[in-house]
Amino acid sequence: MESLALMVAIIVAPAFYGGPIAFLLSLFRPKKMSRFRRWSILVLAILSIISGAYLLVRFVSSGANVIGALGLSTGLGAIWQLKRNGKLIP
Repeated sequence: MESLALMVAIIVAPAFYGGPIAFLLSLFRPKKMSRFRRWSILVLAILSIISGAYLLVRFVSSGANVIGALGLSTGLGAIWQLKRNGKLIP
């Protein structure tokens, strides 16, 4: 049972935490953004999009759909913010 809980945590954590963290990191736009910050935003956003889409496609429960939609929307929002500022390419 512990391995099942660990697998669920690995699937849900990027969507639940990674997307909002990436989105918040992309909101504060200094004149010159460091490479580490751009890479961390991209990695967190991509992981959030993948896990969020997985949770939305595999209908498990309504709670999983909400977490998937949260991860997908915030991940896409973070990438959109980077693209809008012209800093998408690290």
